[in-house]
Amino acid sequence: DIGRDMAIRSLLDKQMVGIGEVTDEEAQKYFDENPKKFENPEQVKASHILLTVKPEGTAEEKAAQKAKIQEILDKVKNGGDFEALAREYSACPSGKNGGDLGFFGKGQMVPAFEKVAFALKPGEVSDIVETQFGYHIIKVTDKKAVGKKTFEEAKPELMKTLQAQKKQE
Repeated sequence: DIGRDMAIRSLLDKQMVGIGEVTDEEAQKYFDENPKKFENPEQVKASHILLTVKPEGTAEEKAAQKAKIQEILDKVKNGGDFEALAREYSACPSGKNGGDLGFFGKGQMVPAFEKVAFALKPGEVSDIVETQFGYHIIKVTDKKAVGKKTFEEAKPELMKTLQAQKKQE
């Protein structure tokens, strides 16, 4: 089956030489007619410290975790190293990377977390944020505003997409 599939693909590639070539003018036209496809959404880069709370946990367990995260927050606000504290205390796998979650856009995190993260300015640290996962301290490290790719930035990917469409047709 694999040999047959490879033979078919090879035959198709030979028969399609020259088919699917896209000119710069075609690419520019598509770029101009579809501006929404080339927008970069607002993104934020954040780190966090998470202390988990089980949904079925007792009020005492939740209070103990909240008191512990408050102690960590006090350390952060008094000049403590956020990354070191995340490595030491965070229950999230990102803890080993200093809590770094990388860049994310809207709709990628739980609403309570996302609302706070997008409201902070780079360098700011949140108060305690409660989600279904537990208690978080969020630090925003960078932001990317909404923007549009230039034609030159979009061109390589755009050319591949248009070539694939032509070949498919």
